[in-house]
Amino acid sequence: MGFYFNLLSFINPKKLKKDGFLLFCNPFARKVLPHQLEFLQKGMSDVLDLEGYKIQTYKWGSGSKKILLVHGWSSHSFRWKNYIEHLIKNDFTVYALDAPAHGLSSGKSIHVVLYAKVINAFLKINSEISSIVSHSIGGFATTYFLDQYKEHTIEKVVIMGAPGEASDFFDFYKETLGLTTKSLNLIIDEFQTQLGKVPSYFSSAKFAESILIPALIVHDKNDLATNYNYSIRLNKHWKNSQLILTEGLGHDLKSKDLIKNVTDFVKN
Repeated sequence: MGFYFNLLSFINPKKLKKDGFLLFCNPFARKVLPHQLEFLQKGMSDVLDLEGYKIQTYKWGSGSKKILLVHGWSSHSFRWKNYIEHLIKNDFTVYALDAPAHGLSSGKSIHVVLYAKVINAFLKINSEISSIVSHSIGGFATTYFLDQYKEHTIEKVVIMGAPGEASDFFDFYKETLGLTTKSLNLIIDEFQTQLGKVPSYFSSAKFAESILIPALIVHDKNDLATNYNYSIRLNKHWKNSQLILTEGLGHDLKSKDLIKNVTDFVKN
């Protein structure tokens, strides 16, 4: 693929821009398996229409506290199963949504600006939601949302295993695919055209400087998908935040103790 992109940079730069940007935003998302769908259908299902996208949403429970769960890259709402079951027992009404190109939502690509727009649209409809728990790229999008959409109702947020810099994604693709500087710059040009900003603008630490609500930031030291130093930096820039560094949980960050810690944070 790298050879193909590098060749396109000479013979068809316009196509390289389009294909390269789509690859950057393609989550290659997993299908919803039958046992996962069985659990998801236990919740109230609805579809949010937004700019041509069909966004699958869910609701479980009827507790007095309202919370939104925001999943990560190549995932969907089922990843929150254990959280959902625990939160319901702790007087929460739990909402979740599948990002564009994930789960049962439509679309073929996703990026932080679009994900944040989806979060904002959903919260406008469900303004009683007062906290968000997010994972991976969902955490990056949530941080961006909190910085960009000031008139939100969120009072507490949890950011788990999130990346921190969009620029690092391009470094990863350049190294992995063997892209030339010319190829990479053409893709970055398309990124700027589509999102309205250069990659370096998308920095969670910079976004955090404007956010005042309390945050719990969680990362595992053995995370092979996103470096835990992102969360250390985020914690330093987010004035009203606390940091939990786990060991042995990897990127998924699934454990009963952590579920309890997250629940206690958003509940109190």
